[in-house]
Amino acid sequence: MLSKLLRLIVKLGDTFGAEKLIEISSAHTVLNFGLNFVNASAKVLHQMAEDNLKVKVRTTADPIIDMDYADDLEVIYPMFSLHDQMMKDLEQIGVYGFTCTPYFLDNKPKIGEHCAWSESSAVIYLNSVLGARSNREGGLVDLACAITGKTAYHGLHITENRKGQILFKISADINLTNVFNLTSIGLKIGEIAGNKIPVIDGLRNISTDNLKNLGAASASTGAVALIHVLNITPEAKDLNEAFQYDKPEEIIEINMKDLKEVREKYSTEWTQTPQNISIGCPQLSEEEVINVLKKLKGKKILQNINFWICTNKKVKESIKNSEFNDILISSGAKITSLCPLLTPLPRPLTTNSAKTCFYSHASYRNLDECIKIATEGIKID
Repeated sequence: MLSKLLRLIVKLGDTFGAEKLIEISSAHTVLNFGLNFVNASAKVLHQMAEDNLKVKVRTTADPIIDMDYADDLEVIYPMFSLHDQMMKDLEQIGVYGFTCTPYFLDNKPKIGEHCAWSESSAVIYLNSVLGARSNREGGLVDLACAITGKTAYHGLHITENRKGQILFKISADINLTNVFNLTSIGLKIGEIAGNKIPVIDGLRNISTDNLKNLGAASASTGAVALIHVLNITPEAKDLNEAFQYDKPEEIIEINMKDLKEVREKYSTEWTQTPQNISIGCPQLSEEEVINVLKKLKGKKILQNINFWICTNKKVKESIKNSEFNDILISSGAKITSLCPLLTPLPRPLTTNSAKTCFYSHASYRNLDECIKIATEGIKID
């Protein structure tokens, strides 16, 4: 089995013209959700475990189902027929974590380190914010790299291939303190950039949480795996560094009109009040969860609505053992480690996540509007 995995990496590398294999320091896999349609991949994973193979580097995985809500999601859980076996197999080979934001745990590679990550939102964060290096790997390939400790040297592992290609200028008419605007900017950038590398000028003082959210949106509408934000991200101290002393292929301005258009394009509008409202995709940091709970203080989720606050298991446990748990209980919100995409929440669905609204039929609203709908039942046009 080990030799087969190595041959897989070599053959893929040959396809991309890689001249060699390189050592990696970290991996992240999407081969973990136990839905019944991944039978073939689950069999390969099981073979890895039976052969007693072990990952050579820190290896985390995407979110899994959250059994704390078995009653709420009893219609969905039977779809995860492979879950128990895959969890045993992943534990056997040394995979842990189960979040789309592994950099909030201890899987946080350093600048310049080579990795093999799947999960589009995680890959773009790794390349852009952390300055580590990974291509957008696929399920099985990510585990093959984790077990062999190697990946093929091509794509974003090579410095010249990390050069910016399109310069996006953010118009002054956009309020950049509004997270909804930032995620909408991400949707527009991904749509235009495709698989090219954007350089963004005009995002002043953007937080790492908002870089996460903007990047996830860009990686959804496009095949973007790296963005440079001038004066913010580690490979973009200025235009010369971002474009590696070359000129942009194109210069594009994004204005408020563009954001309104992209919201209309990707939002599914329901006539009924949503049955589920999900906050967080990618999963929220602890600071983001606390911000949501502060906004919920003194409010009560309507009885016929599930209000999901999606985060990793570590943050979930931290919040439940903190002063903010009182707000959680009194409001009726549900803090969960599930993914609203991998655990498809029944529709109608409303979300503040650009990624969720792109990949599923969901209404796209800002956080304050989501809370207003959840607590007052008011339809926001």
